[in-house]
Amino acid sequence: MKTSIMLAFLSVSLCTGSSFAASFDCNKSKNFAEKTICSDKKLSEDDEVLAKVYNLAKKVAHNKNGFDRLTKDLWDSRDLCTDYKCINDWYDTVFVAYDSVIKTNASDEVLNNIQKKYDESVTQKPSIINGAKNKKEAKDYSLYDSKDRAAPVEHNAILYKDTPEAFEFIDTLVGFVRQSSYKCDSVSSFIPMVSSNGFTLACNKFSYKYEIKNNGGNVSVSVDN
Repeated sequence: MKTSIMLAFLSVSLCTGSSFAASFDCNKSKNFAEKTICSDKKLSEDDEVLAKVYNLAKKVAHNKNGFDRLTKDLWDSRDLCTDYKCINDWYDTVFVAYDSVIKTNASDEVLNNIQKKYDESVTQKPSIINGAKNKKEAKDYSLYDSKDRAAPVEHNAILYKDTPEAFEFIDTLVGFVRQSSYKCDSVSSFIPMVSSNGFTLACNKFSYKYEIKNNGGNVSVSVDN
């Protein structure tokens, strides 16, 4: 899933005659993931876009420590991939994660500039473009702060999804963490694990991070340092 932010970067890349090379030096590729990215056109295109998205997310992120830990986790999970599907799915996950960072932390001016580039990159009727100039609405944090939450979700949390169902699932993950006698007073991030059937949950402004895995119906919780 790539949002308008990612599409905007991609359209700019295409217009400037990109060679679709990966964002890193393919001559120095070390593992299966890097070699696969370098040899595949789609993955190379995704990697070029990701480099731009990453740079913007890093620039606007308020919690630098949390951002660095998120990035390390994402890249570590990519390097565990042993097939094409895993790598392709990884890009979907990382785009969502960085999109959340950008949308949560960027100023209105930055967001409006990104949206403007996207609007200019797609073909639309003038009447549609004129009618699409929406003011950025104040974000609704009612689900984040609801008394029904097992733990409040931090307003700048990095969430893979922010639907009502996702918040209920986060509550379940918090429950698993607490049942294992671990601490989680507030939720900082909620991201799926690419290479296994599970999720990572960061708590207390990234002070604690857990891996929750489903092992054939048995849920395990481990501390990820």
